[in-house]
Amino acid sequence: MLEVGCGVGAVLAILGQEFPGVRLSGVDIEPRQLEFARGHVRRAGVEATLTEADALALPFGDASFDHVWMMWFLEHLADPPAALREALRVLVPGGRITAIEVDYSTCRARPSTPAIETLFRATVHAMTTSGWSDAGTRLPRWLGEVGFREIDDGERAYWWEDDDLATQAAYAADVMESAFEALAQAPGATDEQLRAGLADLRSLPDVPGAGLGWVVHKSTGVR
Repeated sequence: MLEVGCGVGAVLAILGQEFPGVRLSGVDIEPRQLEFARGHVRRAGVEATLTEADALALPFGDASFDHVWMMWFLEHLADPPAALREALRVLVPGGRITAIEVDYSTCRARPSTPAIETLFRATVHAMTTSGWSDAGTRLPRWLGEVGFREIDDGERAYWWEDDDLATQAAYAADVMESAFEALAQAPGATDEQLRAGLADLRSLPDVPGAGLGWVVHKSTGVR
């Protein structure tokens, strides 16, 4: 199995622990991330071959892998179908792809506040400017366009409440805060509003009956 855009190796470590015996490979274009990934998978007791490479020009021959995995990756590319074509090329006939992406426009909070809505709009704007805010919704069509078959769009609507909400609200706020400079470029979004939105998002678990959710596509296809 090949993970394209393996980053710091978090997914490879989990897959290696869940599916012992699978030969794992990963590629990423960032050498610093790969350096961390090598240590991370080693500490997890997982063996994986990690290579610095461009997803649009994978350094593998045709039909080299049984499975390709991509997660939160295509949303950052200028040309996602080009990466999917490369994935198709390196898969054996009958090999499968799993690609996971979100649609940021589906983010919802209950109860919401004007500051949270500004934060969500700014996130969509930032992702649209630098990539694809709706990669999840587009993903099944992209797979079909490049030649995958037996496509399962894998749409999953997540909604967190009660004990799960604390973890997910903190996670979402941390991810958005990490891109604060990009969010601040959105029309109508001030630093004050964005910081208020982050505070409101983090305080959601303290509100009775509160919830948070978005739509993810875990799409699969066959070569």
